Formats: sequence, C-alpha cells, structure tokens
Amino acid sequence: MPASGRLLAATDIQGNLRDFQRMLALFEESPHDSVLVFTGDLIHGPDEYTEDHWPDYLGTPYKDESPEVVRLLAEAQARYPGRVHSLLGNHEHSHVGGPRTAKFHHDEAQALEERMSPEDAESMRALFRQFPLVAAAPNGVVLLHASPSATLNHVDEFKSVELEGYAHMGIEEFFHIPVLGATLWSRMALPEQARAFLKPLGGRIAIYGHDVVREGYEKVGDEQLCVSTSFALFDKDKVYVELDLSKTYPNVHALRDGVELKRLHG
Repeated sequence: MPASGRLLAATDIQGNLRDFQRMLALFEESPHDSVLVFTGDLIHGPDEYTEDHWPDYLGTPYKDESPEVVRLLAEAQARYPGRVHSLLGNHEHSHVGGPRTAKFHHDEAQALEERMSPEDAESMRALFRQFPLVAAAPNGVVLLHASPSATLNHVDEFKSVELEGYAHMGIEEFFHIPVLGATLWSRMALPEQARAFLKPLGGRIAIYGHDVVREGYEKVGDEQLCVSTSFALFDKDKVYVELDLSKTYPNVHALRDGVELKRLHG
C-alpha cells in the first residue's frame, strides 16, 4: 500500500451487494489518493432463508448476490487502477484450489459456479488467482483475511505459496499448511504470534476479519484488530476502517471509535 492517502478497509461482505456498494460509494466520496481494500470473503452468503424466516444470528436480512459483487469489484478495479483491491479469503480460495467451504451449501464453490455461465465462472476464478494474501503499508498497518498466527520468517514466503492442490483436504488438515492455512483460516493469534507475523512485514498493527464480532470490532492485545463490516451483523453494528496512510499508529488502541473505526450505515 502507498505511504500517503486514505485507506478504507472492509471485511467479509459475503454476497451482500448493498454493503459492497456502500463501501464503494464511501471510497468514491473520498480523496483521489484513497485506496479501498476488502480483506476477503466477498462471496458465499445465505440464500436458503426468506426474510420472514431469517435467523437473528445472521443479522440484517439480505439476498446473496455474490455474482454481482464479483462483477462490480472487477469493474471498480478497471475504473480505478491500483486503488481498489481484495485479498484472498478462504471462500475465494475454495474456487481456486482450497478446501471447499460448506457454510450454506455442502459445496459453496460448486453452488455459486452453477449460478453463473461457464465464462463468468472462469473469469471469477482468474480474478481470485490474482488476489494477494496480505497488504502492508509503510506506516506499519498490515491487512490479512484471518488472524495473524501463521509462522512467517520472511515476506518472500508469500510469493512461493501455491494455491492449488488442497480441495480434497479438510479444514483441520489444511490449517497446518505453512503460511497459507493459518492466514486464511485462523481465528485466534497470541500476542507473540502476532508480533512474529508482523515483524517481517514491517508491521505494528494487523487488521483482519474472518470471525464475527457482534459489536463491529474487537481489539486483541496491542497488535490485533478484528473487524466485522457486513456478514452476520445488524446494520447498526457494521464497522469499516479508515486510516491516514501517512500517519503512524503505534498500536490498535490509537484507533478510535467514530474516527478510524466507522459505522458502515451510521
């Protein structure tokens, strides 16, 4: 990420077109040196419930519109070169070689691709293969999909990661794949794990999603911020992050509610 400008970061859209469009609108209203980063899991929302039978644990009801979210992301990346990004999440990885996720279908990757034309499905897979695993800024802010518990000795270890070859694995087995497993699936990192992960990236703060935080965000120790922008939250609780990339944030406690931690619909 650049050394100046604004960073808008959002987590776990999971097919919620309204929330995706809200983040895009916020980005488009921001200064021209802003960047927008989604931390993965743009796709695979609930589609078996009606609004009348929507469970509370899934937050505000919505229709899964994953194909449209993917299409609009690709359009935004073309319209704003180098300024709109998504990291790879475990749900995207299930389309390009990762374990098949099964939150709302036995095989969510198959279920989504069956809703698309073969050409659109292949374009989606090609897009996902280009998604990076991490985003790091010179001011010490690091974005990733899941908590920073992976053992990382050098940043080049990300460049040697192979995405393919894990579709047959269960999640527990895949979790132990070096670097990739924990980066996409970990829900908890000890403070010493987070510091060790951040050090090769020149980082002080790790911002991620993957887990659901009902209040919108949770600060874990000095180094970790888990954010819930969309999935499984009620609109009033959804949070995104907006940072000044020219400013150094010494720890997550420097990120303030209503200033850097903003309500998506508030």
